[in-house]
Amino acid sequence: MKKIQINRAKSRTKNAKGFYIALACSLVAIGAAAWFGVTAAMRKLEVTPPEVSTPEISDSETDLNLPADTPVTLPSEEEVSTPEESTAPTVTEPTEPAKTTAFAMPVSGDVLNAYSGENMVKSKTLGDWVLHTGTDLAASAGTPVKAVSAGTVSAVETDDLWGCTVTIEHTDGVISYYANLGDDIRVTTGQSVKLGDVIGTVGETADIERAEESHLHLGIKKDREWVDPIAFIEEKKE
Repeated sequence: MKKIQINRAKSRTKNAKGFYIALACSLVAIGAAAWFGVTAAMRKLEVTPPEVSTPEISDSETDLNLPADTPVTLPSEEEVSTPEESTAPTVTEPTEPAKTTAFAMPVSGDVLNAYSGENMVKSKTLGDWVLHTGTDLAASAGTPVKAVSAGTVSAVETDDLWGCTVTIEHTDGVISYYANLGDDIRVTTGQSVKLGDVIGTVGETADIERAEESHLHLGIKKDREWVDPIAFIEEKKE
């Protein structure tokens, strides 16, 4: 009887072990299936990166008229020079003022008859009232007469009233007239003269002023208008 009970107990123990082993195997199988399911789900959630396409370069963009095997060498940073900006201040050269042509008296005599402007004066020779458009400078016959400034001789002539005369054109619209000269004039039309060049001598050829003392009659025009010769020369004096 005891043997039978012992055998039954052993049989129950073996059955219990078998049950637990089967249970363990089932749990392992379930766990493995769950792991594979989770892994598959995670793989499905992975995002595949988009493919990046490389732009094609046409032959016209790469055609450098060079052989296919010609190496292209790029300049190094040392060889590429960058122009340096100048920090020095810009120096502006001062502009020199325009030089004014100098003037000087043609003879050193005193004024016998001054420029009258718009005022009438009585002529000793004519015995009448006239405009005196120039200045009479006292000088004896034969006294050298000099150019009042640099210029070009525009006329050499003998006038019925003013006798032997010389006309010189200067810069800035200035013209000088020398009347009552002698017949030994030393310049010709078109000749260039400098300040102080002798153009002739004082004479007695001006019939309109024959009653006056020996003198040079000097007249000056600025922009075709008569001006006071003495005042003009003093203003432009060297």
